[in-house]
Amino acid sequence: MDRLLIFDIGLHKGYDSEFYLKKGFRVVALEAAPALCEQSSKRLAHWISSGRLQIVSRALSERDNEQVAFYLNPEKDDWGSIFRGAAEKGVGAAIQIEVKTITLSTLFNTFGVPYYLKCDIEGADSLLVRQLLADGRRPVHVSIEANEPADFDLLAACGYTSAQLVNQWMHPFVVCPNPSREGQFVQASFNGETSGLFGRELDPDKWVSLPEAKRRFDNWKSLRLLDERLAPGWVDVHVRCDANL
Repeated sequence: MDRLLIFDIGLHKGYDSEFYLKKGFRVVALEAAPALCEQSSKRLAHWISSGRLQIVSRALSERDNEQVAFYLNPEKDDWGSIFRGAAEKGVGAAIQIEVKTITLSTLFNTFGVPYYLKCDIEGADSLLVRQLLADGRRPVHVSIEANEPADFDLLAACGYTSAQLVNQWMHPFVVCPNPSREGQFVQASFNGETSGLFGRELDPDKWVSLPEAKRRFDNWKSLRLLDERLAPGWVDVHVRCDANL
């Protein structure tokens, strides 16, 4: 495991990768949408030329080097997905393109095992966790977008013991800790297109057991089903291997 390496699975516009790079980490970023890869490659060209950033233009899938359908939403460029339903979500009609695939194990074999693995790939986060479970190699910190209670069971099966729920809707209120607890201090602000703080920079008092995090997510989701105004946003779950801290 490389403590200076972060995987950004779901690069989008590269805002998360840029934050990690400024903090002093090296980044391997995965993005299936060709236009987003091109856009980020131009905007972050300095980091690429320095060797600190590598962008992999592939979709995470169960097998390597296949051609699969990938769905782009013209109205929401952050909703690209290998699943049409996840790309549309009742907003607009997705455009289908064909992209090449890669697996998590191949990423590990090629670039090493990262200290932190951030995943936001619209409905396919559980696919990544299943691959992580099968592979056996473990980043210290992992975050995914929480969609179902079963996601927590998969993460527990991977050996992760502590978790923290982060509502992305609250990002505008987040303040970066100074002094930094991960890498260098960066004066950053976050929005709905970013994943925010990670690892030891998350509130130390908000780590709970995975079963407790699952219970809280169930409660949040139940409240959201009753009235979205009472539980706005969407939730990421961050997990850690306490034995490797």
